[in-house]
Amino acid sequence: MYIKNVIKNKNMTKHIPRIYINNTFMLNKVYSLSQNYTQYIKKVLRMKVKDIIEIFNNTNHIFLAEIIYISKKIQFKIIMIKLKNVESPLHIHLGQVISKNDKMEFTIQKSIEMGVNIISPLFSEYCSIQKRFINFSNKIKRWENIAIASCQQCNRNIIPQIKNPQDIFLWCKKKNNDFKIVLDPNSSLTLNQIPQSIKYIRILIGPEGGFSDKEIKKIIQYGFVSIRLGPRILRTETASIAAITALQMKFGDLNFTE
Repeated sequence: MYIKNVIKNKNMTKHIPRIYINNTFMLNKVYSLSQNYTQYIKKVLRMKVKDIIEIFNNTNHIFLAEIIYISKKIQFKIIMIKLKNVESPLHIHLGQVISKNDKMEFTIQKSIEMGVNIISPLFSEYCSIQKRFINFSNKIKRWENIAIASCQQCNRNIIPQIKNPQDIFLWCKKKNNDFKIVLDPNSSLTLNQIPQSIKYIRILIGPEGGFSDKEIKKIIQYGFVSIRLGPRILRTETASIAAITALQMKFGDLNFTE
C-alpha cells in the first residue's frame, strides 16, 4: 500500500524521469547512481529525497526507485519491478549508408523511436563520408549515446544495436533468413506487393546521391527486393524514417486507428 501511495502521489505532481543503468536490480535493494547521473538528477532535474525515478537496463523490465539519499552521491531503493514490453513484433535491421553528422544522428534517433532493432552504418560508392578521415570509435560512442537517449525518451527498454561501419556489399552478402529490401525510386514494386507474413526484415537505404546502377544490380543479386515508396525522391534521412514507418504499419505495431 505504501508503494502504491508513493507512486500515485508522485504521478499527481510530476512526470517520473527515466534513466538507463547497465546493471541488474533486486526489489528492496539500495544502489548508488554514477557521478554523471548524480549531477543530472541534482542540477538538471532538481530531484529530492523521496522522489521517484524509473530505470531501464536493456531488458523488458522497468524498475521504479525511490531516492533515499542525496549528497555527493545519490542512493536509491528499488520499490517496484514491472514487466513492460513495448517492442514491435517486426524485427527491423536498418542498413544505412552513412550521411553527414546531423543527418546520420537524426536517422539513428528517429528510426529507434519508430522501433528499429539494429542499425548498420555502411559505406557505398556515393557515400559522403570518407572512412579514412573519420575516427569511428568516437562516432560509435556518440551514436550509442543517441540510442540510449532515444530509448529514454520514447519508453523503449531494449536498446538497439549500433554495428561497426562496414562496406555495403559485406553487409548485403551476409546470409540470414531476413526478408531483404532496398529502396529504389526506379522500382516498379511497392510495399503492398510484399507478403504479409514477414517478421524479420533488412532494409537498405542509400546516400543522398542514391545508388549507382552497378550497385543496385549487385544488391539485387544478393537477394534484395527493390521497392519504391512513392513518386517523390526522398532525402536519405527522410527515406529511412518513411520506410520504417510504412513497414511498422504493414507488418508491425503502428496503428493509427486505435
